Amino acid sequence: MSNLKKFLWNKDKRSSISLTFDDGMKSHLDLAIPILEDFGLAGTFYPVAGGDWQASLNRFRPAFENGHEIGNHSIHHWCSCAASINLDRNGLEYRTYDELESELQSADQRFRAVFPEINRWSFCYPCYNTFVGRGKGRRSYVPVVANHFFAARAGCEMSVAINSPYHADLHCLNSWKCEYRSAGDLISLVERTNDLGGWSIFTFHGIGEGHLPVERSDFEKLCDYLDKARDHLWTAPLMDVAEDLCNSKIDQ
Repeated sequence: MSNLKKFLWNKDKRSSISLTFDDGMKSHLDLAIPILEDFGLAGTFYPVAGGDWQASLNRFRPAFENGHEIGNHSIHHWCSCAASINLDRNGLEYRTYDELESELQSADQRFRAVFPEINRWSFCYPCYNTFVGRGKGRRSYVPVVANHFFAARAGCEMSVAINSPYHADLHCLNSWKCEYRSAGDLISLVERTNDLGGWSIFTFHGIGEGHLPVERSDFEKLCDYLDKARDHLWTAPLMDVAEDLCNSKIDQ
């Protein structure tokens, strides 16, 4: 029998949810942020610091000033190219550890230039990939991320993407892929999280439009559910929950 003391999130909540949004999409500004704010919720947004990066990042300053988290999603958004049917060698399989470290350092400088107020940052692994190289040379770059960021969101290779308060790796946090899911599916994941007393991180891309979308109405229904579940469920930006988990003294 387990003698674990029941863990409470944010001092008195059974479970926690973080809503995260990748790639700095137009629908985040036009739809996701206004919907979140209509329900009094705050999310975590991961724009990419490539191209005209100052303009891209500055679009999210109003969201930051309204209490949303802005996190780092790299400059080049390197992903695995294992499924790419072309001869380009731009994927993580052809990158080196040193290249990844340089990428993260440069991205950090760009994000800090636009958001100098932020002291602790979270990172979002592009395409959920956490490795560089291939075969015998394949290595995790989670240790590099851990050197530069307080927390980081990945994906999950298991069927249950919930983060345990006792075992979660703050630098490789599990998350649920939310594209094409209905409101019922999303709410069922929240309920499962609450039953287990864990922390679920939802990953969104397009809201009502764009790539890998969820319907606007489904997102609104999810936010409405989270708003009404405040008595037992804490919905907060990823960094807020990560800091709460880090600061909590878990009596095992």
